[in-house]
Amino acid sequence: MLRVLVVKELKDLLRDRKLLIGMILAPLLIYVAMGAVMSFSIRESMRAVEERVEKGVELGLMDLDKGPYSTLLRQFLERFMRARIVEVEPGPPSKVLRKLIAKRVPALLVVPRGFSRNISRGLRGFLEVYVEIGDLSISSMALAGVYSSIPERFSQYLSTIIISNSSSVNPVFAKDPVGGVSKALFAGSEVDMALLQSMMGQAFMLPIAPMLVVGYAASLAAMSIGVEKEEKTLEVLLSLPIGRRGIVLAKLTSSLAIAALSSVSMMVGLAYYISSVSTSIGGGFGTSIFGFVGPEGLAMFAAAVFLSVLLASTLGLYLGSFGEDVRSAQSMVGFVWIVATVPLYLAMFSDLALDPPQRLLAIASIPFTAPLMVLKALVSSRLLYAAVSMASELLVLILVILLLAKRFEGEKLLVGRGGARRRRWGTLLVKRRA
Repeated sequence: MLRVLVVKELKDLLRDRKLLIGMILAPLLIYVAMGAVMSFSIRESMRAVEERVEKGVELGLMDLDKGPYSTLLRQFLERFMRARIVEVEPGPPSKVLRKLIAKRVPALLVVPRGFSRNISRGLRGFLEVYVEIGDLSISSMALAGVYSSIPERFSQYLSTIIISNSSSVNPVFAKDPVGGVSKALFAGSEVDMALLQSMMGQAFMLPIAPMLVVGYAASLAAMSIGVEKEEKTLEVLLSLPIGRRGIVLAKLTSSLAIAALSSVSMMVGLAYYISSVSTSIGGGFGTSIFGFVGPEGLAMFAAAVFLSVLLASTLGLYLGSFGEDVRSAQSMVGFVWIVATVPLYLAMFSDLALDPPQRLLAIASIPFTAPLMVLKALVSSRLLYAAVSMASELLVLILVILLLAKRFEGEKLLVGRGGARRRRWGTLLVKRRA
């Protein structure tokens, strides 16, 4: 008897094709889509960095030493890294790097005074590397890694020369004669590379919260209209002395309130997460991603999240109206997770500083990218992409609202697509029997 009941329940569940798509195929498609997006983005990011390095890196050089080993360093850069060196006058490194960035030179190498003297005496020399980080992305970090590796690569090169020319040198010094200190210029501030790598880890977690909120918002909206159909309260609602557009407005207003509450909740939780992670590594909220955008940036990020949640809720209402009950209504919005996940990770792996503008504009035009595109645009001072992303979501939201209003004007709202199809086939069957 138990086996018969289990088989019966399974048949009831699998009979609904929308449930099969929303609950079984959707998780598979989400991970397949995420894997494809991440693989493509990483591959394209690394290819762009490799092409740039093959052409030769552009590097500002502040030589305060003027000694034989700084000359050897210059030869190493030109010969083995095909570096195009730009000589700069002595000055504060951050200020000098800003001038270089205006000339499209993203890094500065500082050779301090006494560099050659220390190495000649068997003492370790140190180089300073300052790199511009245009965006928190794989390609920007990989390109910064190329510049940050200059002291280590030169140390290996110099080590072979020292060992081959002298047998009485200190082996500890000969193994690693040059050290380096790397700093990044990020969002107009000088930041340690270690802290920047921590913020990179925070950035990879950012798509998760908007994705969850958007998916649940769509599911909740679909469930609300599914409950009304299942409990037969939708007929009563449509019979009230109020226009159907008023009903749509009421449902949108409730979705607006839910979107506002979920956005605030997500912002509070995300701020606590970012602050906790930053504090654990010795920083604070001011040294996190949100700390670099300021209160106005946080407000824009919250507005982008709110817009995405409102779009998801409206889309959930529209798609849920095609269902016949709660189960089928929720299954109709199963693919919203994919629609939200893929653009979010596509935006996460894009580089607003290195990627072609055409590709970035195309990504920004995809709905649900606004939360990350706004945050990345604020950090990299490229607000055009934030404006395009939010405008795109607003246009899609208006389109879905118009479709929802039209859907409520029709009589097919009372039954789902499947119910209408079964009613049509039933009518034909009666006619044939007659």
